[in-house]
Amino acid sequence: MTADATLEDKDPIYLVDDDTDLRNELADALEDAGHVVSGFASGEAFLAVEAELPAGCVVLDLTMPGMSGMEVHTALTDRKSDHVVVMLTGTGSIATAVSALRTGAIDFVEKPAQLDMLKSSIETARVRRIAAAATNERLTAARARFAGCTPRELDVLHGMVLGLSAKMTARRLDLSFRTVESYRANLMTKLGVRSLAEVVRMAIEAKLEPEGAILTD
Repeated sequence: MTADATLEDKDPIYLVDDDTDLRNELADALEDAGHVVSGFASGEAFLAVEAELPAGCVVLDLTMPGMSGMEVHTALTDRKSDHVVVMLTGTGSIATAVSALRTGAIDFVEKPAQLDMLKSSIETARVRRIAAAATNERLTAARARFAGCTPRELDVLHGMVLGLSAKMTARRLDLSFRTVESYRANLMTKLGVRSLAEVVRMAIEAKLEPEGAILTD
C-alpha cells in the first residue's frame, strides 16, 4: 500500500506472538473483518522477511522468547521501516509498552485483547501510517527540487527562510545587493515558483534549516 492509498483500504496485519492459540484466534477474527493477516511465532521470523512485506500494521507481543517485542520494535525503528506497531502487553509489561509509545509505537492493547479495541488501534495505526508516508513523499519531492541549487543560492535561501531582506542577506554573506537579488531570481526560476512565500514554504517542507554565518549578527 502506498501513501496515496484511500482510507477505505485495509492494511495487511502481521501478528507476531509466540502464543499459537492466541495468534490463530486473532488472525481468524481480523480476517473475518476483511484484513489480510500473516502470523509469525517469533520476532526473529518476522524480521527475516519484514523488508519484503507491504507496509502494514505489526501487532507485536511484548514478551516473547528470544527477541522481545521491544527489541523487535527497536529493530524496525533502526531500519526506518514503513510498518506501524501496535503492542500486545500483559499487566506486568505496561511500563515497557508506554516506553514503546515514546519511541514510535502507535498504541498498546492489554491481553486478553478485546477485538474491538484491537481493531480500533489498528485503524488508528493505518491512518497514521498513511499520513506519515504522505509527509515523507512531500519531503522527498521538495528536497529533489532544491537539489539543483548551488551552495551560494542555498545560503541566500536561508536568509529568505529567516525573513531577512535582500540587503540584510547581502551584508551577512558579504555580497552585493544585486548579487543577492540575482540569486533569489535564480532560486525562483529553478523551483518554478513566483513568490517569496512559495520559496519559503518549499524550504520548510524540505526541512532546509538555516545554518552557518547568516544565523547570527
